[in-house]
Amino acid sequence: MSNAKQRAVIVGVGQVRNRPGLDSKEWNPIEPAKLMASALERAAADAGNPKLVREAEFVGCIPPMAWSYDDLPGRVAEFVGASPREKLEPPGGGEGPILLLDDVANKIADGELDVAFLAGAECVYSRRRARSEGRKLDWTPGGDGLPRFMTKMKPFANALELRHGIRQPVDMYPLYENALRAQAGRSIPAHQKFVSELMARYSEVAVTNPYSWFPEPRSAEEIRTVSAKNRWIGFPYPKLMNAIMEVDQAAAAIVMSERAADRLGIAADKRVTFLGGASANDGWSAAERVDLASSPAMRAIARAAQSHAGVSIADVDLFDFYSCFPCVVEFALDALGLSTTDRRGPTQTGGLAHHGGPGNNYAMHGLCNTVTHIRHGKGKVGWVTGLGMSATKHAAAVLSNDPERIAASSSRASRESLPPEQFEGPQLVDSPSGAAQVESYTVMFDRENQPERSVLYLRLPDGRRSVAHGVPNAALFRTLLEVEGVGLRGTVSAGAGESPNVFAPV
Repeated sequence: MSNAKQRAVIVGVGQVRNRPGLDSKEWNPIEPAKLMASALERAAADAGNPKLVREAEFVGCIPPMAWSYDDLPGRVAEFVGASPREKLEPPGGGEGPILLLDDVANKIADGELDVAFLAGAECVYSRRRARSEGRKLDWTPGGDGLPRFMTKMKPFANALELRHGIRQPVDMYPLYENALRAQAGRSIPAHQKFVSELMARYSEVAVTNPYSWFPEPRSAEEIRTVSAKNRWIGFPYPKLMNAIMEVDQAAAAIVMSERAADRLGIAADKRVTFLGGASANDGWSAAERVDLASSPAMRAIARAAQSHAGVSIADVDLFDFYSCFPCVVEFALDALGLSTTDRRGPTQTGGLAHHGGPGNNYAMHGLCNTVTHIRHGKGKVGWVTGLGMSATKHAAAVLSNDPERIAASSSRASRESLPPEQFEGPQLVDSPSGAAQVESYTVMFDRENQPERSVLYLRLPDGRRSVAHGVPNAALFRTLLEVEGVGLRGTVSAGAGESPNVFAPV
């Protein structure tokens, strides 16, 4: 157990939404670093000490996609008037806020750090609107946005996947959902109903959250019904099942040791203790995973986080599961042995499709809301997760204000290393030929809701995996969209050069 005075406690949280029509009459584009600073100032006020910003020893900032900075933490520190001795901008990924908290908590437990500021923001709404209206943004010079952000990242997909048009989350996550449906043995209509009811639980929370970008209630029927406003993106996901990043939102947390909280006079009822956490990675892309319908890394961090926090899942009152797409919530529920109808609910925030998905910073909002709900007596133990890339990178943090739970915890986080057989997928074949069976698939659509192409992940008779396009005919589209594509048998032929492989059912 760590020294009680060196346990990490979250003492202040702050959130900002900058949506015209809700937060202001006119559009007022504020750059990400200023939104982060505003969230930190709110966090300091929430802690009961607006001057707390001067105490920062560490400033860690989640990188936005809308705007790039040469020194993001330094710029945020400048805006709030802080002079940290340590700054950090971690690599991009939706697990970033949780991983940042986990790492800071370990530093505090080791006596290396006393006061840390964590913040993040996204301003994709303002960036896109400015481009469409030809408006020059008066923001910190040099922001190249997404292109510069992506140069710091490992490619989302491998060469075989890129060759077949799998380039971004909306292409890849549907593959997991179709695999999950087949594993559950549900028909396509039954599974769409199942998933939409899960996502409706997120919408119910988003409506009550004053920082949600989409406070309008959405029923399960609305979420699953395809229409002009809820068009298909990648089957089986219509738009309302996809993370929406076109938002301007920020969130921040102030974390410190108990010793610092005592010194600075932070009230006991403001403190929520970090009990423990863990992080781990699955195979990098869908093609490199062992299984398209589960997450060994999520299971690993579930075990490790419970061990460090000294809790069981039955002890947890409040969950906030990362939810860029429904499949990752299903992975989390499976890893923890929970059902979609668990009375505790899957979110304190509202989800990336309904609260809004501020790039890599959504989980910071999850932390803020969980801390607030613990303080207000809605539960004693909270479990918050983050997730990055193609459901690759996972992190969890467990929080509480219960003295018994705090005494039983280690207040540490671990980095879990999985045995190779748990996360390394089968050998890939670039140019397959002969018999093949569909392991999972997706269908991509145009803006008129017409299917454009199908992408199939295949297993060959020897167990190796490949990727192909389906033959572009109405019969195959009908089978994939209305009957079932997983398990479909056929033949695959290799594409010439950079052309895609092609699968035809028998």
